[in-house]
Amino acid sequence: MRIAIFHLGFFYSGGGEKLVLEEMRGLRGLGHEVDCYAPYVDREGCYPDVPEMAEIRPLLPPPPTWLPMKDPLWVTLSCLLIPFMAWRFRRFDVFLGANQPGPWFAFVLGRILRKPYLIYLAQPLRILHPRAVDLENGIRIREGDGRYISALTRSAGRIIDWVDRLTVRNAQAILTNGEHVGRWIKEVYGVENRVCAAGCHPLPEAHLGYKERWSGELPVNGTSVSKPYVLLTNRHSPMKRFEYAIWSLKSIVRKAPHVSLVITGQETEYTDQLRYLVDGMGLGHAVHFVGLVTEEDLRRLYLNAAVYVYPSPEEDFGMGIVEAMAAGTPVVAWNNGGPTVTVVDGQTGFLAEPYDTNHFADALLRLSTNPVLAERLGRAGHKRAVQVFSYARHSETLAGALLCAIDGARLGSNVPEVATDPIWVEE
Repeated sequence: MRIAIFHLGFFYSGGGEKLVLEEMRGLRGLGHEVDCYAPYVDREGCYPDVPEMAEIRPLLPPPPTWLPMKDPLWVTLSCLLIPFMAWRFRRFDVFLGANQPGPWFAFVLGRILRKPYLIYLAQPLRILHPRAVDLENGIRIREGDGRYISALTRSAGRIIDWVDRLTVRNAQAILTNGEHVGRWIKEVYGVENRVCAAGCHPLPEAHLGYKERWSGELPVNGTSVSKPYVLLTNRHSPMKRFEYAIWSLKSIVRKAPHVSLVITGQETEYTDQLRYLVDGMGLGHAVHFVGLVTEEDLRRLYLNAAVYVYPSPEEDFGMGIVEAMAAGTPVVAWNNGGPTVTVVDGQTGFLAEPYDTNHFADALLRLSTNPVLAERLGRAGHKRAVQVFSYARHSETLAGALLCAIDGARLGSNVPEVATDPIWVEE
């Protein structure tokens, strides 16, 4: 197959971007020809050490560096101009839209060129169907563009909603990132879908060292991290609520002063707030901000962690969770949203009752101070990652759906049902 994938953009090292890069790699490994396109590509700001990033193709020439809010402007411009680019994509057999505006690009090109298209959704279009945490913190592509997105939603929200539903309901197949997301997509759009959860690359069981996780130091990005440590790898955004991990650490170090917290990721304005919180709580010695790390360093961090923490309270899936499980590291997350379908409470980690910070801290303390328990839950998590969440499984499911689309088959009925109304995000 000759496949064209469309994504929102590549300007931050986040889970959605990593998944698309892995899909490129996996589909190519199965013998297919794959190209990926996006309105805007920042090769230095998004996984600079991943080879596939060099092959991402921008839909438009790069915007001038002086242009304010260039990311959402370039996305909007690409959405308007995509019909005039159809000739560039005539050689492809099928189109895959990965989250809006990817499905819009795939829909337009599919109609003009009479080619099938599929969509992959990690969530409904968030500017129209926000979670509570989105309403609280606002929605942005990058820092500083929240006002543009809010103005766009207010002025063109009904048109965007019509286009969004049109592209979803006319796709040959709808794939979703996990069972939680699948239920949410059916509720919002009234369509059947097939779960194709994001994956991981499970390490060989023989490589799961556990004795090494409890003593010594690990050098990362010029920082020497002492063990044991709790690992956090989310995108630096207020919606991820790192505060819960930091508050929990304050409770932990009273009983286990040798435990530290390691936070990876590209720093943002939110990182400055976190540093201020850490200093104010007297935890500067116990919290390590190691910045954006290479994929190899990330693998080492997962493999040496005593426990992985996922503090985001309304997460759709949580790729960091399955990546930790792939390294045999037990997980602590909230009993809400995506983690409920990845973590088996008491078997591969612990799910704390939402917003019960004492329960959350107790779970982290148990795993960061009990090597026997951490190993037992970590090995069970690794087994679950192998059986359910491998990228090999993901790629095979995705390739099968693409082949079915080319053959004219449909996955699911895609019959519209009662769907929820959009909620406009103005702040």
